Amino acid sequence: MTATRLPPSSTRAICAAIRHARKHLCTRLLHAASAPDERFVREFPSLVAAVEAGFRHEEMVMEALAYESLHDHRAENATLLAALHRVTPLVEDGDVQLGRQVLAALRDVLSLHRLTTDLALAMAAHPAPHRVRVRGPRAALVHVPPHPRHAR
Repeated sequence: MTATRLPPSSTRAICAAIRHARKHLCTRLLHAASAPDERFVREFPSLVAAVEAGFRHEEMVMEALAYESLHDHRAENATLLAALHRVTPLVEDGDVQLGRQVLAALRDVLSLHRLTTDLALAMAAHPAPHRVRVRGPRAALVHVPPHPRHAR
């Protein structure tokens, strides 16, 4: 697959759709965690499937946007999914407390993941041409105009 640069309005819409899907998933996890034990056990495998589907969708979008850190992102997703798959049989055998703890941790990780992914996707969608990190008491990114020889 060859990556083509999408117009900024398209990438913003795509990033907004991903944010919305993640928010919906986190809401679903929150509601599931407060469900009665029997329902929680019954719904846990479908929650895992929803997380898998959400991750797959994000990864496809990131691939289409030529996201540079896709490999690392996939590795993080794989680690989270491995943990969920490891816990699933224990939850199905009645360890509801472990399942609820895992969902709480997953929500926290997804919230952090959501913030870092949003930033990364926004940067992939709008690459900054010339930025230099300035060190000091208030480190900041400063715009540096292109060298006249490189300007077009």
